[in-house]
Formats: sequence, C-alpha cells, structure tokens
Amino acid sequence: MKWKLKDYPWKQTVQTLQFFFKKYNMSDKLILSLNHAEMEYKNFMSKHVHDYENSFLVQNRVNQIQTFKDLISQHFNFDEINLIETGVSGNVGYGLFGFFLGSLVHNYGGRMASVDTDCVSCEQSEKIFSENFHGINYKTYCMDSIEFLKRPPFIPNIVHLDSYDLDLFNPFPSTLHHWKEFESIQNLIPKGGIILIDDNWMKDTNLQWVYPDSEIWKTIEYPIFGKGANIYHEVLSNRTDFELIGNHYFPGNNIKIYIKKIN
Repeated sequence: MKWKLKDYPWKQTVQTLQFFFKKYNMSDKLILSLNHAEMEYKNFMSKHVHDYENSFLVQNRVNQIQTFKDLISQHFNFDEINLIETGVSGNVGYGLFGFFLGSLVHNYGGRMASVDTDCVSCEQSEKIFSENFHGINYKTYCMDSIEFLKRPPFIPNIVHLDSYDLDLFNPFPSTLHHWKEFESIQNLIPKGGIILIDDNWMKDTNLQWVYPDSEIWKTIEYPIFGKGANIYHEVLSNRTDFELIGNHYFPGNNIKIYIKKIN
C-alpha cells in the first residue's frame, strides 16, 4: 500500500504539539513566577523585620516557601492560580506567608481571596497587598471561614488553611476547625487542585512554645501534631479524594501538609 501525505493525521499531531507547547510554556512561567515571588517576599521581610537574617520565624517561612515551590512546580497544572487562604496576611509578626502567595498570584495570573473574623487584620492585609501588588485581583472577607468556604466567590485550585490559632495544650479546637474547613471546600476543588495546611509537627519533634511571659519545650508524641492532623490521617487512610504529596514529613520544623485532589 502506497503511503500518501494527505493520509497523515495532521490534525491530531498539531493538537498534541499545541498541548505540549502550552504545558511547557505554562511550566516555565510558573517557575519564573515562583522564583520572583520568593524574591519579593525576602525583599519585603528584610525591610520590615528586625535582624531579618537571624529571624527564626522568617527562616522557617523561607524553608516552607522552598517546599511550596518544589511541590507546586511538580503538581500544579492550571493556567491561572485561583487561591483562597483562611486567616489573612495582615501581620508581619506571623511571617506573612500570604505575602508570598499574593506575589505568586500577581505574577502568574489569577485571583486571591482571604477570610478572617478579625476585620482589622483584613484591612491591614488589603493595605499590604494594594501597596505592593498593583492591580492584583484580591479581596478579604471578614466572616467565619467554614461558612465562607461553603460558598466561595470563585472555585479555587489552591487553598491555604491557616485560620484558628493552635494551642499546645489544647490543640483539638484548632484541629477540628481546620477539618471542618476541609469538609466545606473539598468537593468544590477541581481534580488536580491542592490544599495546604499550616502549623504541623511530626512525631519526636522537640517543640519550643513561646508565651508572653514564658517558654515551654515539649516533645511531640503523636504521629503528627497540628492544625492538619485530622486531615492528614483521613487522607492517609484513603477516606478522601486526595493524596498526600511531598517528602518533607519528618521531625524538626513547622511544616505545611500538602494534599492533591485525585478524583
């Protein structure tokens, strides 16, 4: 049988090439946006945190940013970032991880919303973002995060859960709150979407807990301790539509749990 040029499946080939070129360009843009966001975060914090280079809090956030960059560059496959964070980024004293997220959204494209019951913090976050990310599609909502996530203003493909403060001697209210946040949003997130949960420590971590008038050291005896403990166990038990991603789950530092929707 004689082969003819017209018989070649040109349409399918062109579509395949377009897919790979789009994926390559998207990946390249994402990596550039991640690197730029990290640079902007470091520049901002160096101007607003005393003794920046020796700040344990900032350096821990920088470590978390590196983990975020590694995982998002490997697992995120959307052409824009639609991001929701619970707990606004209005206080430099907390490390302002949301500033990095805002910079990423600003550079890559998309939108971002933050929710918090502290309306003053919401105003502070709006101020920080408007002064540093001109034209960013960003808005804060002063309300309960669980109710907010049931009816978000848009469907997110990245969610950062970091609202209810954790208490070393009574972690359960915070852990339960973040589980309820997860329950509210889990069915709305598209396949491939990513959720990260802040403030977690693995077993055998020697944790220093600082109060205004004292500090306490405690060795973590649970498999995991923190805001995302319930979520972590449910995901590992295959009782959700998510999988755990990352290989940073070992004792030592304050870590974020990362889960990706697979169904």
